[in-house]
Amino acid sequence: MMKGIVFGCIVPHPPIIVPDVGKGGEREIAATSKAMEQLADKLAAQKPETVLIVSPHGKYHADAMGILTAQSSYGDMSAWGSSKPGTTYNNDLELVDLIQHEAKKAKVPISPITQKPYHLDWGVMVPMYFLNRALDGASLVPLTFSWLSLETHYTFGKAIKSAADLSKKRVAIIASGDLSHRLIPNAPAGYDPMGKIFDTKLADAISAMDTEAILNFDPAIVERAGECGLRSVVILLGALAGLNVQSKVLSYECPFGVGYMVASLEIIP
Repeated sequence: MMKGIVFGCIVPHPPIIVPDVGKGGEREIAATSKAMEQLADKLAAQKPETVLIVSPHGKYHADAMGILTAQSSYGDMSAWGSSKPGTTYNNDLELVDLIQHEAKKAKVPISPITQKPYHLDWGVMVPMYFLNRALDGASLVPLTFSWLSLETHYTFGKAIKSAADLSKKRVAIIASGDLSHRLIPNAPAGYDPMGKIFDTKLADAISAMDTEAILNFDPAIVERAGECGLRSVVILLGALAGLNVQSKVLSYECPFGVGYMVASLEIIP
């Protein structure tokens, strides 16, 4: 059975998609919910032992990647009005050590997240509402990105791949992030026509697994798009570098002016 990185995916994190939060509003993004359920099936089929998740909304450092070094993490959606009980996840400290070692070897700044207890943000908990059933006892390693270059994030992804290979475990990696927040006039961050251009270019590049196109995004378009997921995606692409990847965008919608894309990046042995 294959070891190392065995599955990758891109997920959005709109709290409204969680029924206990949306209270009916989730029906407006039903295609996203359906795609997330499909993704859970694909992830479960890979039987991961450890799942890494990169969130834009966790404890981050502007000049270093972040990785949780506590033994466990906990998350719920109570801040968004949910009354559902939370979930505790065990961390994989062996893989955490390997990732830190490989990142430092690659000269990628990385800083431990040492908070105890560590409360998982909505960038983790919204996707896990759908994907939790696929873990089946797997450990969860929360990661955060930085404001360093896209190339540095890609190199970090490659360091993650090296660490996963050394671990001899089956490792999945989830890139959490929404696309443009500026797609319609009443969008949360206002409107900019570059938002749609960014989303289209990113979705097309993921479908084609065109990593170079993503690494070479025009910074002006990225800035005007008002996104929060590009760096998560670049880390994911680095972790998949050199692997035979079959990518598919399962859904894309933007009813609230924010782009929500669900994509599976399956490894073909």
